[in-house]
Amino acid sequence: MGVAAAWVVLATGWPARHERPARAPDASAAYITAWRRSQLATWKVTLRWDRQAGGGHLAESVRIAQRPPDRLDEGGGNVQARRGDRQLACAAGEDGRLRCRDAGPAPPYEQQVDDGVALLRTQLTGPARLYDVRADTTGCFVLQLRVRYPAPPYGQRARLCFDAATGAPTFIEVDRVEGRDRQEAVAVSGAVADADLAPPPGLPG
Repeated sequence: MGVAAAWVVLATGWPARHERPARAPDASAAYITAWRRSQLATWKVTLRWDRQAGGGHLAESVRIAQRPPDRLDEGGGNVQARRGDRQLACAAGEDGRLRCRDAGPAPPYEQQVDDGVALLRTQLTGPARLYDVRADTTGCFVLQLRVRYPAPPYGQRARLCFDAATGAPTFIEVDRVEGRDRQEAVAVSGAVADADLAPPPGLPG
């Protein structure tokens, strides 16, 4: 190949200037709004919970019912509940039966939600934030860890979705160094009766 031909190859093969891909728009405000709505709305949801870690696999059913300020969270042999301004905690005793006890006064519900929003803002917004947030499919968000942090609250990456009609959480997937937790809704409703907020049968009320 002559000098002229070589120059043509070099000139036409000169690397083009590569632009960095545009970063997805920040969706932290939208996620915080969706989370706040989920805390203030009335709904019930049954989720299938799966954990994969160290080659092992666990699966449970999780049931959550909420009619603010009342809430019942049941799964994995444990129950946590709030009734009005009181907290209720339930756990298995030595005989294997679940037993409930009064866990003391609960903070004002709206204050509790506002405190949660404030915490999310420190984690998801500003130059010192832990996560970048982007919108995914409708009602879903992806949180990506952006700094080194011990025991990050949403793992290295998380995907979270909310039901458009009720605001209930319908999908929660958290990737951690040690494994993955996944919760996916199998039933969602905006109708919550007193019975949905009661401890399981056989537990003291």
